[in-house]
Amino acid sequence: MDLDLKQIQILLENIKPFPKVTNRKPLNQFKTSGGNHKQLNCIHLGVKYFGKKYSQTKATKENLYPDIERSILNFIEKYYPNIKYNQILINKNNFFNIHKDKNNKIDKALLIGVGNYEGGELNLHDDNGIIIKRVNIKNNPIIFANKTISHSVQPWTGDRYSIITYLI
Repeated sequence: MDLDLKQIQILLENIKPFPKVTNRKPLNQFKTSGGNHKQLNCIHLGVKYFGKKYSQTKATKENLYPDIERSILNFIEKYYPNIKYNQILINKNNFFNIHKDKNNKIDKALLIGVGNYEGGELNLHDDNGIIIKRVNIKNNPIIFANKTISHSVQPWTGDRYSIITYLI
């Protein structure tokens, strides 16, 4: 598993510049994103749901990152063959406050952290927003209930990539 994660990390580190996505509207606490980000460093792979219809994301449709997409898909198939998803989100150095991923159709997501960073643990919160568990995701993939459990990220130093699956 470590060699496969290192390969994914190297591929991600070689994307220069990393894509930026601008939000159309602010995203607030306990919504689909943690914070009022004007711009996120991210890549969406797979499908998207917009205007009441599904379509391929630009990155998948135009085959913008074939090596990364293939490496992540192979990793998931090899180590997590039972996870259901149709979208993969790759974040680079995006800090998220407490939130739930309410648009995920199922309450199960695979989360992977890679990169040269220290800190950046995943915080799991109770219904009052109190941290009940802190999980190190760096080279330590986890499956968690991202739709119903509030979560956030600890501060970090260095370059942190998080890869998360969704079923939208």
